[in-house]
Amino acid sequence: MTLAIQYHVPAPVSLDVSFEIRGFTALLGRSGAGKTSLLKALAGLLPATGTPWNNLPPEARPVGYLPQGAAIFPHLTVLENAAFALNGPDRLSVAQTLLDRLGIGHLAPRSGAKISGGEAQRVALARALARHPELLLLDEPSAALDAATRDDILAQLIETIDNTAIPALAATHDPAAAALADWVVLLADGRIIQQGTPRDLFDNPASTAAAQLLGYQNIWTENGLTHAIRAEDIQLAPQGRPATITAIREQGRDLRLTCAAPHKLTIIIPGGSAGAFEVGRQVNLHLAPEKIKNLGN
Repeated sequence: MTLAIQYHVPAPVSLDVSFEIRGFTALLGRSGAGKTSLLKALAGLLPATGTPWNNLPPEARPVGYLPQGAAIFPHLTVLENAAFALNGPDRLSVAQTLLDRLGIGHLAPRSGAKISGGEAQRVALARALARHPELLLLDEPSAALDAATRDDILAQLIETIDNTAIPALAATHDPAAAALADWVVLLADGRIIQQGTPRDLFDNPASTAAAQLLGYQNIWTENGLTHAIRAEDIQLAPQGRPATITAIREQGRDLRLTCAAPHKLTIIIPGGSAGAFEVGRQVNLHLAPEKIKNLGN
């Protein structure tokens, strides 16, 4: 399902945006770019104009909103959290059915204060689904997750949402999280600067701003044109672009070199040893032409 969005948000961040939501869509932008403001505007929580749902109050919008950190009520059980938006004598049984569908039915009697970040995400999702939404809005869904399990839990959350067949818009500043989405929308300077599948965007950033959002570490101007390449796509070679090592840092199991060539270039060497290099050493760099992205002038 494709949902067309066109919105103007005057404050607190001025936004004029037009884009599509396709399946699980990531809204990728820097902190302060207006991602949360846009989600709140779509939910009817901020004054804005646009389509769909123009001028509808929040309670009339078919939207499920998951704020940052899942916002689980710690004094309620998981079942009571999931049933929070429901009314009627069968509200608890309906909530239990939703928890069962999401694979966390066994958590129903547990306190909201005693569940993990990933479990809290699913409880919040159950609470949002209780409204029978036409769109799910997720604000930084990976923010409350620890780094060791973030990708797995986020992938599980996306798979769960995909199984509901409800489109979702997830705000994030993390390119790795956006890479898991079906569709990615880049937000900068109050507008959408590019959108497409993760593969298309990561392989073909259309501007310097897009390349920066997508995690390109190396962006430089040469002969009047701006280029970008990922640090892991530069290799040391017997022959190539002359460069001087200016900084060395271990990065987990990898090695990160900063070089002057003459502009600054960052290289990541898988499994590299810091002892094999020294600041001031001359090296040659191979930048494969197919890995260099031309961003124009």
